[in-house]
Amino acid sequence: MTTLSRYYEGVLADAAALDLPYNALPGQDQSAFVRSNIPAWACTSDLAATATGVAIGTRVWLRKGDVVTNIAFVAGNTALATGTAGWHALYDPDGALLAQSAAQGAAAWAANTARKLALTAPVTIKKDGWYIVATSTTASTVQTLIGSAPIVTASAAVGGKAMGFTFGSATGDVAPATTGTQTGVAKCPIAIVS
Repeated sequence: MTTLSRYYEGVLADAAALDLPYNALPGQDQSAFVRSNIPAWACTSDLAATATGVAIGTRVWLRKGDVVTNIAFVAGNTALATGTAGWHALYDPDGALLAQSAAQGAAAWAANTARKLALTAPVTIKKDGWYIVATSTTASTVQTLIGSAPIVTASAAVGGKAMGFTFGSATGDVAPATTGTQTGVAKCPIAIVS
């Protein structure tokens, strides 16, 4: 039993991730489905860009019955330049692709701007878990992302997984069917699903 008499897969301390509000995004209507992987106040870093065509992923807690239609990431101080491909995608907790956005091709992504993309089909979450949201850009200059810079080994100390990681190469406009090897990085971009 938890301190406030709630149960969740065993005994553990209460956590905001398990209850309302769905997110820590000030001003967001809490009756609408919106989830974020980290609170807005934790976005203290303009994260260095990944290599072109390399995906960056992060984990977001989703509940059974959630219907994910859109994924958003926020560019930092560096805008995308001369883009040729890109996407946002949703993966299950094991790294299998559930859905991706339409191909972004040469679409612009300005500095300090959110890119909210619809998935090609809504995904209904079948069980609670830490799902993976990811983005990839192929460009002469890959945009930076707003987020936090956690120490990669912090979660490994307790047997956890990195909150931010890279995977794939030369991904183009098609998200890989699986994340494959996930390389933990000190980059956790804010990801917002709705």
